[in-house]
Amino acid sequence: MRPILALLACCTLLVSTSASSQEKDLRMNNEKLEAFVDANIKATHAFESLAAKKLGESVRGKYWNIGGASDKELNDLVDLQKQMLAEPEKDIIAWARDERSNFNEKKYIGGILGSKLSTDHPKLPVNVWAAWFKEKAPDATAIQVKSLASLQQVLAEIDRDGDLLQDLFRVYSALGLPVYFGQIGIKASTDEEFMSFAEELPDRMILGPYEKETVLVQMAFRKMYNWGRRYNGERDRVVMAKELLADPELKDAVEKAGKLNPKKIAVIGHSFSMEVNWATPCSFVPIVTEMMKTANPKMQFKYFQQGGMDAVTAYKRFSDDVAEWHPDLVLFVIMNEGPDNRNAMKKMVDEFTQGGAKCVIFDCLWPAMWDQQPKKKDPVLTTIKLDIIEVKKLLVASPDKQKFLCLDKVHMTEPWHMLMAREWFKYLAGTRKEDL
Repeated sequence: MRPILALLACCTLLVSTSASSQEKDLRMNNEKLEAFVDANIKATHAFESLAAKKLGESVRGKYWNIGGASDKELNDLVDLQKQMLAEPEKDIIAWARDERSNFNEKKYIGGILGSKLSTDHPKLPVNVWAAWFKEKAPDATAIQVKSLASLQQVLAEIDRDGDLLQDLFRVYSALGLPVYFGQIGIKASTDEEFMSFAEELPDRMILGPYEKETVLVQMAFRKMYNWGRRYNGERDRVVMAKELLADPELKDAVEKAGKLNPKKIAVIGHSFSMEVNWATPCSFVPIVTEMMKTANPKMQFKYFQQGGMDAVTAYKRFSDDVAEWHPDLVLFVIMNEGPDNRNAMKKMVDEFTQGGAKCVIFDCLWPAMWDQQPKKKDPVLTTIKLDIIEVKKLLVASPDKQKFLCLDKVHMTEPWHMLMAREWFKYLAGTRKEDL
């Protein structure tokens, strides 16, 4: 089984289609929508067929490269899909509505669906997914189950989570297609429910280039649940920001934030700060940015981000760009264990403070073995102008503490991000009490 850490780069059934999806579908040519999804399924299958062929096992090649397409043909399909999803959304939507459009149907839809590559085998994962969704939501339409199966097809890969998969979510949502199972009436939200689903699926699929252990299928459900609700607007940065802004406990912070002088705030962060984070509908950094759009729209935020980033990488990749932007404040959400990272932190803080910026970091992100950072006593960090935001006591005392770690035991769930959003917003507003 592929190690869970590889993901770092991450019930009762009620059948009813959401009103918003139905309204959008009515304006679309369903034949075109189905062709668009079919093209994505086929091109994704080409990518996965290439991976299966590299394994060199005949049983995998037999099922995954049905039709005998050459490697060049498979790679051409992969490239066409990338280009197709990069087309302007307005052109794809206009095409699907039978309106005037610059979308090249012949190049993309014709080019992909005209390939000899076949996706007909019933035990291919994408077909197993489609059958499963139809089984659980019998009133769902063919295009709806295909849309979800297409997303699960890419979710199983892990490799393209941050790019092609996000494009697929974005475009499908814009077309009014379902992007998570709740939109066709499958009501589930807990990891336990997702595991019960996961246990039904792997034995139905043929061996493929990607692992199909139940824990990975469970994660695929979690990713679809969080990302899908983010892209359809059910639970995204806007929704979460509104909830916090309406919290009576933050009333003072919201009022004081509105009186702040305009500032430029840079965030240098790894996956815990990134909106693409799969373990939560939205990470705390974009939530607070959204809160400030209401509380004080004159505040500017700019992100300098990379998954798994440590201080050494941050210094090499982003220090010049951050300095060139001339921020008033810099927040670090990066790994800084070890002498090399501590020295890189010192270099960045020294350079940014010389440029007039205030630098800040949290005392810890989670009081676990991999985050025991004695920042207030560190011989390097105590020699630099670094403001340390203390949250460790709050994290340890939180009633949601047992829910913080997500399935990969590395990333953090929504309760953690909501707590951190509160403290980051209060820090910016100047209402935190450091003697917690």
